[in-house]
Amino acid sequence: MLSVFEFEKLFPNERACFNYLFNKKWPNGFVCPHCQHSEAYKLKTRKLMQCKACKYQSSVTAGTIFHKMRLSLRKILWASYWIATTKKGISALELKRKLGLRSYQTAWTLGHKIRQAMKSSAQYPIPDDVEFDVTFLGLAEATDQKGRALVATVVQTDGTTIGRAYLEHLQTHSSEAVKQFMQKHVTPGVTVKTDGHVSYKCLAKSYQHHFHKMYDKRDNLTHLPKVHIVIANLKMWLRGTFNRLPNKHAQRYLDEFCFRFNRRWKLENIFEKLLTRAMVTPTVIYAELTG
Repeated sequence: MLSVFEFEKLFPNERACFNYLFNKKWPNGFVCPHCQHSEAYKLKTRKLMQCKACKYQSSVTAGTIFHKMRLSLRKILWASYWIATTKKGISALELKRKLGLRSYQTAWTLGHKIRQAMKSSAQYPIPDDVEFDVTFLGLAEATDQKGRALVATVVQTDGTTIGRAYLEHLQTHSSEAVKQFMQKHVTPGVTVKTDGHVSYKCLAKSYQHHFHKMYDKRDNLTHLPKVHIVIANLKMWLRGTFNRLPNKHAQRYLDEFCFRFNRRWKLENIFEKLLTRAMVTPTVIYAELTG
């Protein structure tokens, strides 16, 4: 994993950050987004590239998740580094303190932009046997109060170890919602272990569905051990890092958890992977996040 000392050496100033993002955005050399011309020069005062042919000005963050962020590139990369490499993540308040930001809103928005880039591409469904279950986040599971986030969790059971995991915020616990989630993340034909909930009967059409009758939750570690280890890790992370988890933003927190969890054995390039995604992810603004 890229250490703090290595990070400081790679990104000592704005120029180094600009060059890094330039190479990420234009790995084969500059291409004008307006006329496709390949020659440009850098405007020293505005950190922009200006096309020599049509004079169109383009930023290294234009069209990326960081578009129109009024922060130095170095602070943006620091935030990305902390969120990608810190095992328990980082809250918006702590991000504000570490970056020396004046506004909590700026730190909160930056954090959610980075989480947006962590969203799964759904291009790599799990090809092996899995365990599946759902859980609630936000309030005690025994209550009927509103405000809980229903989360579907599927975990690859690779021998004695835990492989990849995918988590998704479901609006309902219906058969259709479960089927769509599984079709997106699990290859048809593999063995799927669940409990005996009626919503899971639909899985028998596409998978080798093995289920247990309804059992006491205290038996989870016996019947579905791996998926409940992941669920327990998720809840410990959320309790330890964030004070609350609004339903509206639940999926972004789940994406952050999955991004780090699925790369826990490849930490040497986790920051690089995040920035690669960030450079091709369309931006979201504060109004969209709160509207």
